[in-house]
Amino acid sequence: MKSNYAFLNDHFPALAGMGSLAEDYLYTDGNSCLIKLGLFGETMVNLMMALDGVTPPEGENTHANRIKTLKREGLIPAAIDDIFYALRKARNRAVHEGYDGFDDAKALIDQMKP
Repeated sequence: MKSNYAFLNDHFPALAGMGSLAEDYLYTDGNSCLIKLGLFGETMVNLMMALDGVTPPEGENTHANRIKTLKREGLIPAAIDDIFYALRKARNRAVHEGYDGFDDAKALIDQMKP
């Protein structure tokens, strides 16, 4: 089956690969799925910062602060901010606690479908 992220291959192959792997892992490895989804979100935020010429936040240049910067600049609406937040939290939980919740992974994949 073709990945929902295949359309990204031409311009953003890293995102296409992460999204495709997240889909592949959904039913077999929830932890890896959540990690790939979180990495997808972080990579997308970094690309947005670079492509839109947004200066990284002063002080702590964390993923959370980069999301806040994009929101403050008016580059992401609240609904997208909510998705980035959920991706970040789920990834952190997967990485630091070994969390592998299928329901969370499925919900996040569904929210991210183009």
